[in-house]
Amino acid sequence: MRKASTTMTSQSPQLDLSQLAVDRSQPKKAAVKVKRSWLTKYVLPLSILIGFLSLFGWSARDSFLPAQSVTITPVVVSRSEVKQEGMPLFQAAGWIEPRPTPVIASALTSGVIQDLLVIEGQRVEQGEPIALLIDADAKLELADAQAQHAMQQAEVQRAEGNLIAAKTNLANPVNLQALLAESEAKLSEVQRELDNLPYAIEASRTRQELAAENVRRKQGAGGAITGRVLREAEAELATASTGVNQLTAREPTLKTQLKSLAEKRNALAVRLQLLTEEKRALADSKASLAVASARADQTRLAVETAKLRLERMTVRAPIEGCVLSIESRPGQRLSGINPHSEQGSSAVVSLYDPAMLQVRVDVRLEDVPQVQIGQPTQIETAAVGTPLAGEVISVTTFADIQKNTLQVKVAVNNPPDVIKPEMLGKVTFLAPPSLAAEDEQGESPLRMFIPQSLVISGEQSTQVWIADLAAGTAQLRTVDIARGTTDGGLVEVVSGLAPTGKLIVAGRESIVQGTRIRVTGEDSTLSGGNNSLNSN
Repeated sequence: MRKASTTMTSQSPQLDLSQLAVDRSQPKKAAVKVKRSWLTKYVLPLSILIGFLSLFGWSARDSFLPAQSVTITPVVVSRSEVKQEGMPLFQAAGWIEPRPTPVIASALTSGVIQDLLVIEGQRVEQGEPIALLIDADAKLELADAQAQHAMQQAEVQRAEGNLIAAKTNLANPVNLQALLAESEAKLSEVQRELDNLPYAIEASRTRQELAAENVRRKQGAGGAITGRVLREAEAELATASTGVNQLTAREPTLKTQLKSLAEKRNALAVRLQLLTEEKRALADSKASLAVASARADQTRLAVETAKLRLERMTVRAPIEGCVLSIESRPGQRLSGINPHSEQGSSAVVSLYDPAMLQVRVDVRLEDVPQVQIGQPTQIETAAVGTPLAGEVISVTTFADIQKNTLQVKVAVNNPPDVIKPEMLGKVTFLAPPSLAAEDEQGESPLRMFIPQSLVISGEQSTQVWIADLAAGTAQLRTVDIARGTTDGGLVEVVSGLAPTGKLIVAGRESIVQGTRIRVTGEDSTLSGGNNSLNSN
């Protein structure tokens, strides 16, 4: 083997196998440790993980977040012919009448018509007399009311005089002062008499003693004194004794009288201080004056009422215009505004303003969708050679089943004087200005229709629920709706809606603005058909 390898080696062209040898004599170097940054170690993996979870959550949001199940229906789009403004659409017959209604001139009080001052067709000014009622009773009522008012004014003057006297008595109570002074005088007189009573008793006793001594002397004289003289002396003694007894018995009476007069004097002094009666009299006088003044106001109102009734005996025109018809006759009784009257009529004449006329037109039901408020018209009548300009002002709810028509009100612009109510007229309805225009290729404009049942009508705006399929939410959109509906129950949307819009049909009851929705199907039953769309 050695020999063979040597032979092979010698045959190779200078092959140096020493390069393959490993030199183990050198010491082994230590491995270099690389320190990794915290940004690449923690933040970068965590960001990748969060991004992955966010992407997963967004893609699976329908599974985690609740969504309202709804059904949708597309907007019905149609191309229709747009007629040029002013082009005749259709014609209908009607009758001219006052606009908006005739004006009734009524009697404002009950009475019997004496004279009618106007005739049919006569022109009257506002406030001009048109009828006279019998006013004899009204004049008597006015005279009676004026007399009652004069009497009540006298009562007011009497009450004012009593009030002045009451105020004077309260400010200067001379009556009480006089009574108090009289009571004090009587009290002083009794007091003086009581004070002088001891002296009077003493003087009376002295006279009694003198009379007794005179009787004793005369009795001692015996026959020298006549019996008559003795009897006179005894009578004088008896009189003196009686006087003493009277004066002695008067003292308790004087004391009682003195006490009574003192109490009366004190009561009058308190009454003068309080002045209760005078204050009450003043209050009564004020109340009497208030009552009399109120009654005077009542009688004054009665006078004004009687004057007003007398004035209303002349029925006047409430407006400036022409007499349309006579509603009452002379001798007819009118009820006025009395709700308890048995007669229910109070109209005298009916008036109208010649400058305010309209045509009551019977429009065929198939032509009603072409009628719009403000639509121009032309009115033809036999009384005028040229057509009159008009304008649609109202589409009523009065339909005639037999004639299959609906009443439409058309105003007559600047009617001439020859036009009168109840004249026949033929109205030509003209095409109104169109909001749509043909595109560059000359195609008819698009018209959008939606089911009327999906329209939410508010006081200031009209709205519908739209399904935003891109965002998966419900949106409440404000739209402008044209007047009238088609046979299929569709209404035309003028603005606020795209032709590709999707309307929410089922599930609208429990959604609000921005509610997430899930479309479960498409409802085509409410879309109607193209054959039901109005092509005018």
